Amino acid sequence: MTFERSRDWPLIKSIVTDPKIYPWVSDDFSPKREAWEPIQDPAVWYVVVRDSDSVLGLWMLVPDNSICWKIHTCLLPSAWGQKARLAAKELGPWIWDATPAMRVNTDVPAYNRLAYRFALVAGLKQFGVNPKSVMKNGKLHDQIMLGISRPGA
Repeated sequence: MTFERSRDWPLIKSIVTDPKIYPWVSDDFSPKREAWEPIQDPAVWYVVVRDSDSVLGLWMLVPDNSICWKIHTCLLPSAWGQKARLAAKELGPWIWDATPAMRVNTDVPAYNRLAYRFALVAGLKQFGVNPKSVMKNGKLHDQIMLGISRPGA
């Protein structure tokens, strides 16, 4: 598996707006799938993961500050299962080597139990709950806050 920072905007858009992914990474205030565009800010990292020549998906990394970054997962259906678990485990060392991040956090809507379990498999630990902080289908939902720190930090 390989990881690389990408600015291939059409590829990034195609992954995030995949019909099997976008409903899970958007909320009631997100643009329609066809209208979504990647954030083209140099601070934002889109990390594409490949298995041989096959694109498995991406992670979006957004610095909250110099050492604490937020991570968003967008893995294509072809990667779901064992490939996704392996990619998530290999991503951590890549992040620690390629970025200045000392901590990576994510927020998972409480209704997305699959994403929550996936974050745990990837090594993230729950540290809190942000109550009623995301709206989906007209209803407020809690977000589960998870994170992982650079080994030795």
